[in-house]
Amino acid sequence: MTSELIKGFEHWLAEGLAPDVSAFASHAQSFLEWRGDAQVQTIGEGDIRAFLLEWCPRHLSMPAEQSREVCDAVGEFLRYLGEMGRLRGGPEPGRKLATLAVSLADAMQTKMADPANYGMAKSLFAGIDGAEDMTEQELLAAMQRRVDEHNALPFEQRKALTDHVFDRAPSTVELPFLHVPPPEADVMAVAAGAAMPAKVRALHDYLGEKGMALTPKGNLKLADGRALVDLLDTGDDFETTIGEKTFKTQSTTHLRQLMYLLVLFQESGAVRHAGNRLVPVKAWSRKSPVAKATSLFQTVIEFGVLSMMGPRMTFYDDLHGLLDEGVVLWLAGLLAPGASTGFDDIADLNERIVRSQFSSEEVSYYLSEQHLAEDLSRILDMLDATGAIAWTDRGESISRWGRVYWTGGAITMTAFGRHILPNYLPDAGITLRTVPDLTEASVTELISALDSQLAEQHSAILAAWQPSLPAFERAALVADVVAEADDAGTRLVGMRLLGMFDPEAAEPHMRQLLDTAAAGHAAMWLIDHGLADGDTVGAFITPAVVIDILSLLLDHPDALCAQFLSGHNPEGLIDLFWRHPAPETVAVLDVLGRYLPDRALAKQARKAAIKHRSWMANNGH
Repeated sequence: MTSELIKGFEHWLAEGLAPDVSAFASHAQSFLEWRGDAQVQTIGEGDIRAFLLEWCPRHLSMPAEQSREVCDAVGEFLRYLGEMGRLRGGPEPGRKLATLAVSLADAMQTKMADPANYGMAKSLFAGIDGAEDMTEQELLAAMQRRVDEHNALPFEQRKALTDHVFDRAPSTVELPFLHVPPPEADVMAVAAGAAMPAKVRALHDYLGEKGMALTPKGNLKLADGRALVDLLDTGDDFETTIGEKTFKTQSTTHLRQLMYLLVLFQESGAVRHAGNRLVPVKAWSRKSPVAKATSLFQTVIEFGVLSMMGPRMTFYDDLHGLLDEGVVLWLAGLLAPGASTGFDDIADLNERIVRSQFSSEEVSYYLSEQHLAEDLSRILDMLDATGAIAWTDRGESISRWGRVYWTGGAITMTAFGRHILPNYLPDAGITLRTVPDLTEASVTELISALDSQLAEQHSAILAAWQPSLPAFERAALVADVVAEADDAGTRLVGMRLLGMFDPEAAEPHMRQLLDTAAAGHAAMWLIDHGLADGDTVGAFITPAVVIDILSLLLDHPDALCAQFLSGHNPEGLIDLFWRHPAPETVAVLDVLGRYLPDRALAKQARKAAIKHRSWMANNGH
């Protein structure tokens, strides 16, 4: 086939008065040989890019300046295939592919000139002077000399010359949020209520201890298939009507969804074939709910829903493999706190990926007939059944063949999903930052974890801290730290942390803090939550509150001054500040005295700092 195409192409080139028939034919032959046994009519944009921008720079030993010749040759060959009716759609696809090939000349030349793209052979043999004028024997001798020269180099130098041609470790992407592992009780609750483990239980009950007899070919009997379709709610039809014809299922192997579940359960270790019977695996019943759900999720992800269910055709094998491999990537975003995404968003993302990897001619029918939505529905339905995601507010859709599938709605990650998915991210090239285990952490360790993260993640971090204790006791631990704090930073962080608890858990501790250095902050919290009024606790609100807040801005003098001036009666505040015994007072007054834009206020602050130092030296007298 290849030789016939090349001979025809040479004749075509000769008739068109091509500048170098043999060179163009040689490049076209290289392109065909690179594609191997793939059918000519399936050539797409992805093939053109892969050959010209990936294979050629790694393997083709020629000056980078000749890249345009290769692109022109491949383009002319594609135009020839189109005119000869060898491409799907006739001449027009050939012209489009030819235009693409020619347009890649500059990009190919850049890659051809970059040594980082060289394969091993090209790395060793690039730059052999006069190679184009050598006979075959001379070229072989020159190549052997280059090999000998390479082997004589020190190991580290040889390694440096060739390491870049081996597969590099893929670059990783770090997710822009912190992952807080969910409480164990929440994970257990989701796993125990998941639909797929429940289907396994139902199948075990149906099989009984001795299992179920199969046909001589090892398939389910029709009666058992019909019963299991109902029992496991697979949605398979025993009769399919197309037009005026009705087709009846003659073998359970045609019950695609049921067959998928049985293979899934077998690969997960829940059932097995023994002799000519399908029997339950006894060890399955001894697993915990989380272990069962984990085994099922693992099989769904690693085998791929579509790859296990799809038709055995080259195009669909590649397409379904692409979609299955992308599941972990788009699920990863749902690990973000409060994350949710719509079915349509997932469909749009996957459509863009499909279009980027396949030619428009290859996928136009697939995308135009809603097959992508149906395939994604299968994936999401299985993930929902494992308990890893929750798919809410979805609606039924009907395919042109009468198959029911789900679309629309919102997808969120469950506690079980947040527990299990991080295990799959490293292999997908994703880095996930995770908080340390806070189940037994001290308040100081909790505050340290909070300090390193954005405020919107603090609630999730707090929920992961000491989860076995009642909220009242956890709040008490925080209140103790606030009461004993001898610096404003710890006091304010602790107060914010205590304020994150529900009011009923925090209120008793806030009242106890009225007898501490945090009294002003506690009083304001009680007033803000309608649990006290100004007449009752207003006296606790003193300049100490302002000093605490301003002290956090000592490294930002302009911001500190702006914050100070935003308050009422700054002159009066300075007069009150100097009698406040906190260690932060003198530092705040020094900054105000140095940076306040109002000269009179700045002078007043400097005098107050002197008075404060004297007052403190006399033990507050």
